[in-house]
Amino acid sequence: MKEDISCAQSKPHKTIGILGGMGAAASADFYQHLVDLAQHHYHAEQDHDFPAMMLYNLPLVGFDETGFVDVAQVKKQLIAGVQKLEHVGCDFIVIPCNTVHYLYDDMQAAVSIPIISLVEVVAKAVKDAGYTKVGLLSSQSTRNYHIYETTLARLGIATIVASDTEQSVLNNAILHVISGSQGLHEVEQLAAIVARYASDGAQGTIVGCTELPLAITQKDTSVSLFNSTVLLAEEALRIAYGG
Repeated sequence: MKEDISCAQSKPHKTIGILGGMGAAASADFYQHLVDLAQHHYHAEQDHDFPAMMLYNLPLVGFDETGFVDVAQVKKQLIAGVQKLEHVGCDFIVIPCNTVHYLYDDMQAAVSIPIISLVEVVAKAVKDAGYTKVGLLSSQSTRNYHIYETTLARLGIATIVASDTEQSVLNNAILHVISGSQGLHEVEQLAAIVARYASDGAQGTIVGCTELPLAITQKDTSVSLFNSTVLLAEEALRIAYGG
């Protein structure tokens, strides 16, 4: 977590654009983390102590618990979404969904304001931790398109990904979170995958799908977890508060 910032230094001056809806529960979780972190790390008390935020819940068509069903269809919607956030006056954009960062370059090329790369933020956190090998919990598309492996490899970090059987477990867990039906069964299954990664040499595991932090948290395993939702929220606030 970031160090506490004194009240005198913590007045936000940038508007955060949030392109959410992938899925709705993950977006709500991201927003709640923004509020919690603003309160506890930037001492936000009054309404004007919190950053201005625009949350656009985009119900993607051509996208499901596995990730992309129709990449071209998803790309068109994402570009329209980031352009809408730019049009309403956001200073920068964050997208609390790992999978759609496969189309990061296309989205960034469509707007003149920065889009913060969730994948880059998480990769930096792993690098800063000094880890050289991590596991990855993700959607099927994130795994298949090597979204994290490519970025981590540039930093000298090896990645362990799910087997096909484990990926089916992850897909089901993501679907249950989207529908609000996750429970202890998902916790046990995800913890078993994390344990397998550790036995294969992973020093930590990236929770690289923003649905999955709603199914497994750090209290469920002794292995270090990199929560992509929290890391993106920390980075968004750092920028909004002028860090």
